[in-house]
Amino acid sequence: MKAQHPEFEIYNQGIHARSNVSCADCHMPYARTGAMKISDHHVRSPLLNINRSCQSCHAFSEQEMKDRVEQIQTRFTESRDTAMNALMELIEDIKKAKAAGAKDADLKAAWEAQRRGQFFIDLVEAENSVGFHAPGEELRILNQAIDAIRKGQLAIPARTSR
Repeated sequence: MKAQHPEFEIYNQGIHARSNVSCADCHMPYARTGAMKISDHHVRSPLLNINRSCQSCHAFSEQEMKDRVEQIQTRFTESRDTAMNALMELIEDIKKAKAAGAKDADLKAAWEAQRRGQFFIDLVEAENSVGFHAPGEELRILNQAIDAIRKGQLAIPARTSR
């Protein structure tokens, strides 16, 4: 299983989608060329042009907008790293259990949990906003990943787990 380009699905769970803000509003903000108002066709991070990307809707300073985004992304990164570390621990525990003589049937639940946790991590990693598009949803998905991974560790037969 592989999540590919889940930006739209994740974005639809966030506040900007609920507020009818389109991708282009932030990633291709309007610019004036003479008397004409045109979209910037350089699709890029809104943080590279906070004034046109964010401040047309938000009445906060550029620094405040940048700080808000960075706080969301820092929280996401910390949760993602926790999930990835947990996944690596599960993989190591499965390897140790296999080396200690656990049969494939004994490890089936742990492997399923590994696959589930890995899918959820891949989903939010493939999304590319580092948690910004829908912070609550992305943290919820990472919580599901961590839950699956820890349940996978618990599913490893006690005689072979750490």
